[in-house]
Amino acid sequence: MSYKAVILGCGPRAAFHLDAYRENLPEIELVAACDADEARRLDYGKKYSIPRLYSDFEEMLKTEKPDILHVVTPPSFREQALEMAGKYGVKAVLMEKPLALTVTQAAKVKEAAEKYNLKVAINMQRRYFSHCRELRNLVRSNQLGEIHFLRCVTRGNILSMGPHMIDLLLFLLDNPVVEKIWAAGYAMNGHEYGHAAPAHILARLSLEKKITVYLEDADDAVGVFGETGGYWQHLEIDIWGNRGRAWWRQNSNWGYQTEGMAESRSFPIGWFKSDELGQREFTRAMAHWLDNDKCEHDNSLRFSLQGYHLLMSVFQSSLDNEIKKCPVAIDPKVVEKLSERLEKQGRIAAREE
Repeated sequence: MSYKAVILGCGPRAAFHLDAYRENLPEIELVAACDADEARRLDYGKKYSIPRLYSDFEEMLKTEKPDILHVVTPPSFREQALEMAGKYGVKAVLMEKPLALTVTQAAKVKEAAEKYNLKVAINMQRRYFSHCRELRNLVRSNQLGEIHFLRCVTRGNILSMGPHMIDLLLFLLDNPVVEKIWAAGYAMNGHEYGHAAPAHILARLSLEKKITVYLEDADDAVGVFGETGGYWQHLEIDIWGNRGRAWWRQNSNWGYQTEGMAESRSFPIGWFKSDELGQREFTRAMAHWLDNDKCEHDNSLRFSLQGYHLLMSVFQSSLDNEIKKCPVAIDPKVVEKLSERLEKQGRIAAREE
């Protein structure tokens, strides 16, 4: 069955959503786009041969009656988009991350999705990268033995690249039980691109099966040596088991070495090719979910809320300056309270390299 899709937002991120439709996506047809900015709207319409263009979101939904809506807007506009989508009979929503800026907003997103029985997936598309799936299969195969330690590093801030880092961690370990969290934060950044959040976060997670994870998100984090292209290219995960180790670097390579191997095996990774294919499979997966309720999207709101709660638990530990046992009781104002405290430590300008 083929589904009709529309997209809300024609900013820079929209190009990644639209590239998925260039070829080999017969399950979904993109029929319209909406943006209040005429120049951007016309530019994308021409570049991607989009049949119809709108300046008014409600008019687009009312006229097109789409099955699938792409929401590619600033994160302050999330639950409002779901409410409008539900009102006009949209069945599924593919939404940019982060799913929310605050605990209160996340609750509203969940409420709107449940109210209209919407299938929602958050755009953390690395779950659909072939090499990320190969790495998860390696971990599952027990070739690394019992996993004891993981190190996850990224740059930017915890609401820009942080959600991708946490989501990939949970994916690789098949959504493990987190038992304890200890985190610290320092200063703020991201105001200029609408993701104001702690500029530096360091967290230790104690997982089931005695697994320890160190997470670091900071513009001066150690790791991902030699990467260029801005903070969004800096993402690295290292995994150690009692029979071997593995690693994944977003725009460089992934590989592993296990007992009995004289040398490690590594495989090159190119971000743009990975993202093009991964974004297409991320989009296609929504059609499969609409076809069959049992084929839940790997980035469904259910999974994404698990990652968001973990992220907010990190915030809560940092705010309270103490080790937290899970599940953590989250203060609905934890983001605002932590931000207020860290603002007093200063703002750190985002570094592009």
